[in-house]
Amino acid sequence: MVNSKISGRIATLDVLRFFAAFAVVLYHFIARPEATAFQSFEPVVRFGYLGVPIFFMISGYVISLSAENGSAYKFAVSRFVRLYPARWFSVLFTVAIVTLLSDRTFNVLQVLANLTLLNDYLGFENVDGVYWTLQAELKFYACVFVLVLTGLFNRYHIWLSIWLAATVIYMFTKQPFLMGWFISPSYSSFFIVGVCFFLVQKNGFDAYNLIVLTIASALCAYYAHNQAADYISGGAESDSEIASLIVVAAIVLFVCIAKNLIVINGGKFFFTLGALTYPLYLLHNSAGKAVIDSPLLASVSQSYLIVGVGCGVTVLSYLVFHYIEQPTARRLRQLLL
Repeated sequence: MVNSKISGRIATLDVLRFFAAFAVVLYHFIARPEATAFQSFEPVVRFGYLGVPIFFMISGYVISLSAENGSAYKFAVSRFVRLYPARWFSVLFTVAIVTLLSDRTFNVLQVLANLTLLNDYLGFENVDGVYWTLQAELKFYACVFVLVLTGLFNRYHIWLSIWLAATVIYMFTKQPFLMGWFISPSYSSFFIVGVCFFLVQKNGFDAYNLIVLTIASALCAYYAHNQAADYISGGAESDSEIASLIVVAAIVLFVCIAKNLIVINGGKFFFTLGALTYPLYLLHNSAGKAVIDSPLLASVSQSYLIVGVGCGVTVLSYLVFHYIEQPTARRLRQLLL
């Protein structure tokens, strides 16, 4: 039986994950040069991209929880059935919508490579720009898989210290230069923060957890500050400072969740809400923009298009979850386990 505190914590994270995904959707639809609607909200929506590093923090916690005391094979199967069914549908859906409504084209090899989630290693561009985050997640999963396979996962003090040290060294020297092949250097600190919350849940705020969390949090604030200019068009220095503050606030929120100061009782609704975030994230960007920017719909108000597309991809995400992800995952588990 799942511990009720853990269940409540997961439900709370499901809610946080959904709002992070919703923030990313608003960011992609409103905080871009082509957007003309809802611009009064743009000064707030422009920070919606920070939903991605929040995803990474949640992933660090949830993946650590699922990998503890489990087998490497079961971990690999659980990640495979979670990632791929929705990915396959989303790639094909995005290719169809974008090809139909824009002048962008795709070749067969690019589409097939995207279906594997390994297209960056194979030298093919992402069908949708947001897919880079899945590759960062996949690298994290692969590292955890190796740790579980070798029996080293529970030796957190060793591998977490090495990972944190490598992240700090990379920040100053860009070395080891191959680090990006195995794990995302710029976003490692966010995953590490998530792992720390898992350790805080297990052991409380002992000296080691406190030191690692403090260093990783400082790195998160640093990267949030430096990356703001890449995501906020025409942003000012104040935007970089606000981005850092938002990330720090998210970490404080995580501390409250880890210590059960904020708990939402688990239930099917919150589980579904959390489950929607993955297909919603995969489906909304390129396909959604193709609809909003389509010359065929030029006579329709962009405000209506944004609301309509937002509602549409949310409903589609539920359908993908209910009719594709769940039944496909169930069959794959029966086949593989």
